[in-house]
Amino acid sequence: MTTLSAASDHSESGMPAGKPCTMQASPPTGTQTGPQTGSHWMLRSAAASGLTVCFANPGTTELPFVAGMDAVPDVRPILTMFEGVCSGAADGYYRISGKPAMTLTHLGPGFANAIANLHNARRAGSAIYNVIGEHMSWHIEADPPLNSDIESLARPVSAGVYRADSVASLASVTRQSLDNVVAPGGGIHSLILPMDLQAAPMDAPLHAAVAKPIDAPMDGAAIDRVAAGIAAGKRTLLLLGADALHEAALIEALRFRSLGHVDIVGETFPARSEHGGGLPAIRRFNPSAEQAHPYLLGFDCVALIGAKRPVAFFGAPGYPSFLGDPARTVPLCGGSEGARGVLRALAETLRLPVQSVQAPPPAQDHDRDNTLTAESAARVVAAHLPANAIVSAEGQTLAFPFNAIAAEAQRHSTIVLTGGAIGQGIPAAFGAAIAAPDRKVIGLQSDGSALYTIQTLWSMAREGVDATILIASNRRYNILINEMRRNGYDLVSPAVTDLLHLSRPDIDWVHLARGFGVNADRVETVAELRASFRRAMAEPGPKLIEVVLP
Repeated sequence: MTTLSAASDHSESGMPAGKPCTMQASPPTGTQTGPQTGSHWMLRSAAASGLTVCFANPGTTELPFVAGMDAVPDVRPILTMFEGVCSGAADGYYRISGKPAMTLTHLGPGFANAIANLHNARRAGSAIYNVIGEHMSWHIEADPPLNSDIESLARPVSAGVYRADSVASLASVTRQSLDNVVAPGGGIHSLILPMDLQAAPMDAPLHAAVAKPIDAPMDGAAIDRVAAGIAAGKRTLLLLGADALHEAALIEALRFRSLGHVDIVGETFPARSEHGGGLPAIRRFNPSAEQAHPYLLGFDCVALIGAKRPVAFFGAPGYPSFLGDPARTVPLCGGSEGARGVLRALAETLRLPVQSVQAPPPAQDHDRDNTLTAESAARVVAAHLPANAIVSAEGQTLAFPFNAIAAEAQRHSTIVLTGGAIGQGIPAAFGAAIAAPDRKVIGLQSDGSALYTIQTLWSMAREGVDATILIASNRRYNILINEMRRNGYDLVSPAVTDLLHLSRPDIDWVHLARGFGVNADRVETVAELRASFRRAMAEPGPKLIEVVLP
């Protein structure tokens, strides 16, 4: 955690030092037409560092920054109607492009609205540059109505928190924060920027942060240890995470498929994973303690390749938080890069031949039964998914059955909910579409979680992104119902069971989407879904499909 600030000289009156304590208007803060301002300099430095997109929900204290964007066309401003959309979109943008985006939010309350999806982004290892507008630097100590402890809000979801208190400190903290956010594994960095400094004249030279490549050294001894165990016939699990689930590493993983005593599983919530088109079918690790702990104990060795040591999703009595036996767990690649080299080195040590990628027969959805279920809907998506698509999967109703057959679809990338804070799927799909406008984006969403950030549809329509959102409309919180059953609770009170259901009234997704400017269909059969989804894949622009499930 990094927190930097530079003290400024404030008088006890709440006015800038040297000003008489009289009732007068605040200093003007309008658009600068003369010298370069702090906002101009910041935006130009950000653009020179590769940050060219800003997902914004500005307020009054960000007006000079907005005016700065008017003078700096190198940064594309994109308006969202809720700060959680800003942060979720920036997360999806990074996961697909590998480049950080900026967010612009209003004071502490505005930034607080972005925190849930910043939590997901932190868990995904995404890099995001948050600019948080603040009151005039000399006005903060008067504790105006919107004043808050922004640092305390930002620290839990940020690798670095910075505050500019003077023109000099604005230059120094901007340079440092940009250097940090573009660095490999840079993470989330949050800059608190007072309104007067946004408009202050700035003559510092522009700063262009450059990401320095990292050397990902391999632990040769650990690789030899795992290879020796595999050669001796010991049951071995290769648990893949981070870039081990990208295409280049998965092609190396194909070399292990002939070994019956070696299992390959992906981490539960990968930031981005590649599927289909002949890549190995990698199922995700089940983090339920009751199932995962005995499963891991069935292996002589658990090799972590880009993945962290498995942790139970929820604590369960009688089971440890860290699952499996630590003595049998061997980290081979702990960072966000280098998995391909580790898998290759392990395969070469074992003298496993290189395997060619062979595309499987295309997925089929020719169900004789026209009844629409989560499984039949997933088959429609898999069968008609275009090549090089991006799938943003949050709701388990559609995401789980689709993931089970994703290897049968054409080659595509998937981004999933990483931190458990729902409301990530649609904003992440939007950010992914901004990052890759030449690729189709499909969102697999559930009705409950979709309502958290449904405002994203408006931004999708405004920007004309090529994204199709499928809403699994079963009118209930299935994940909570399943967890209640798993924990032995049998609810009988109508007032309590209503907490788990989304009916009375049913949500009208078609009219809701159209109200935001997005074309929408409601489908109740496999044939209707097939026709609607194929049409959406053939036409550009945003679309919503309500998939009505029993």
